[in-house]
Amino acid sequence: MVVLCTSVSITASNGQVFWGRTMDLNVGVFEEDAGLPAEIINIPAQVSIKSNLHSWTSKYAVMGIGSAQNFNIFDGINSAGLAGDLQVLLESTHASERQLQKRGLTPLLGEEVVTFILSNFQSVAEIKKYISKYGLLHHPYQRGHIRSQFSGHYLFIDSTNDSVVLEPTDQGAFRIYDSVGVMTNSPEYYWHLTNLRNYVNLSSHNPHKKKTVYNNRLALSPIATGTGYGMLGLPGDYTSPSRFVRAAILANNLDPFPATLGINQLFSVLKSVTVPQGIQHGLRNSQVSDHSRYWVGYDLSARRLYVQPCLGLAVNTCRLDLQQTHITRRQIQVSNQVLELN
Repeated sequence: MVVLCTSVSITASNGQVFWGRTMDLNVGVFEEDAGLPAEIINIPAQVSIKSNLHSWTSKYAVMGIGSAQNFNIFDGINSAGLAGDLQVLLESTHASERQLQKRGLTPLLGEEVVTFILSNFQSVAEIKKYISKYGLLHHPYQRGHIRSQFSGHYLFIDSTNDSVVLEPTDQGAFRIYDSVGVMTNSPEYYWHLTNLRNYVNLSSHNPHKKKTVYNNRLALSPIATGTGYGMLGLPGDYTSPSRFVRAAILANNLDPFPATLGINQLFSVLKSVTVPQGIQHGLRNSQVSDHSRYWVGYDLSARRLYVQPCLGLAVNTCRLDLQQTHITRRQIQVSNQVLELN
């Protein structure tokens, strides 16, 4: 299974934080033949969460999009306003239980990290304080006839706009990076941050058409100065480094916007990194393409998600339910319902 995703955060004029991600997969999520069926999971506080390792009791209520077969959340938010997701990182590492024990680390399963953190922590500051006590256990899981080990890293952001990236690249232990609010896939986060420095000159302001001295013999003017030329050189392909740069530059050059337009603005950035169906095939003879199966936005203040499947035009939305006493699941509806004006 290939997972190529992008997550990004933006902030409204009043400081309200909006965060979301694209989920890019080479298997179905909502289709009838879904290879990785997903739905919206609502986990109340103080309930037992069944794990393939050691079950635990949730401290905070959690809502997110996750597996229909277990409690592995791909992205979500909790009652304290902490949100986060998982994405593939090929450089991630795992360790045996004995190795983790020697280092005094409590074992976690990579595919359960988002659920574990959202149900146990209330802020990025708290994650930074305690995450050094944990490490990822080498524990391949069974999916059909295939045994595989999840290789990933994780981004978390809270309603104060503090965010962090966790990468299990230290023999299963986590390395911690202050986040710029964007995450994609491999390589490691420090590489993405270094690469982003190549593009800090890009601007949302268009250059003026004026003569520029090329050398002491020749004066040249820009070949074009129309809309968007301040962003000339912004990467446009779908590789992880290019998506990282594109999302980071666009998110940080938006005009100020009110909170009422937060999800609209967030989706406008996510659309720039949404992968169309058919342009990425892992093998020459593969009939299945790796593309964006859904994109979702979270209003961290309202504890609400907005998700749009690639198969439909309609957006599903729901709010974290704090009144529930047991775990519930909701199917995401695929619909092309639109406003008919005729």
